[in-house]
Amino acid sequence: MTEPTQEQVEQLTRAFERFTRKFKVAEAAAAADNALNALDAQTLVFVGDNPGCGTGDVARYLNVAMTTMSSAIDRLVRKDLIERRPHEDDRRSVALTATKTGRQAIEDQIAAYREACRAMLRSLDPREQRELIRLSEKIAEAQT
Repeated sequence: MTEPTQEQVEQLTRAFERFTRKFKVAEAAAAADNALNALDAQTLVFVGDNPGCGTGDVARYLNVAMTTMSSAIDRLVRKDLIERRPHEDDRRSVALTATKTGRQAIEDQIAAYREACRAMLRSLDPREQRELIRLSEKIAEAQT
């Protein structure tokens, strides 16, 4: 592997800043319908993908403090987007699941992300689209 030049790093940084801004705008628009901040939206999506998870699971995944996560979950419960149930194996802990309203909010969030991706791909020809997807997958795999 070749070490990138400083100029290449700067170019990629600027490109990713623009990508990030587009995704944040898409996420904010989807979250606005449910008055969700970024943390609450990410929490909701994680709970939707991992029904029965605990507060600690979400906090670890999003790399936030338990008190911060507890506050986010409280907000989502009050908005009827997730519900807490006693955990089957340990009655002292709770299992989190998305409600019907929460699942709809998740679908809205995913649709906004897909539309942002569609807009990016639309600006490329088919060969470039395949190449962008291939390279993005390669980078994502290297980061895990």
